[in-house]
Amino acid sequence: MEAVEGAAIMIVAVDATGKVVHVSRSAERVFGSVAGLDLSNPPASDDPRGPLASLVGVWEECRNGGESSEPRILRAKIQGVPVFLWLQVVATGGESAPGCAFVMLDLTATMTGSEPVRALLSQLAHDLRSPLTSISGAAELLLSGRVGELVGAQHRLVKIVDDGTQKMATIISSVYEEGREGGGAR
Repeated sequence: MEAVEGAAIMIVAVDATGKVVHVSRSAERVFGSVAGLDLSNPPASDDPRGPLASLVGVWEECRNGGESSEPRILRAKIQGVPVFLWLQVVATGGESAPGCAFVMLDLTATMTGSEPVRALLSQLAHDLRSPLTSISGAAELLLSGRVGELVGAQHRLVKIVDDGTQKMATIISSVYEEGREGGGAR
C-alpha cells in the first residue's frame, strides 16, 4: 500500500462477534472511543452518514462475506464536514478466530477543496445520470407489466436492477452535491 502524503493511517480490528478489539490513535480521532464497542448492536445514532454508522455497515459486509474486499472510498460526515477514507477490509484469524481488520487512510485533504476535484465530481455525477435514468426507466417499465408479465426469477432479477439503480441515484446525487459544495472544504 502506497501512503499518501499527509494521510493518517488508521486501523480498527473487530472479532467475529462484532466487538472492536483494537483502535489505533488516528482511528480514534475519526471514530471516537469505540474500543470494546459491539458493532453487532451499536448505539443508536442520529447521523446515518456518520463515521460510526459507516464502520458498522462495512463490518456487516465483512461479517456476511468473510473475505478481503476490494479497496473503496468511505465517505462520512464528522460534525457536518465530509471526510473521505480509503478503506481496505481484511478478514483475519481464519476459521478458528474469524474477524475483520479495517485499514484506512484519511484522504480528506486530497479529495476536497481543489477546483479540479469539484469539477470532476460534478461532471462524473452528471455523466452517470443519463444512462442510469434509462436503466431505471426500463426496469420500472418491465416491473409494471406493461410490456409483458415477468415470471419468478425474471421479476426478482429486474427488481434487483431497479433497487440498485435507486441506490446509485442516491449516491450520484450525493457526489454531485459534494462537487457543488466543494467537498465541505471552505
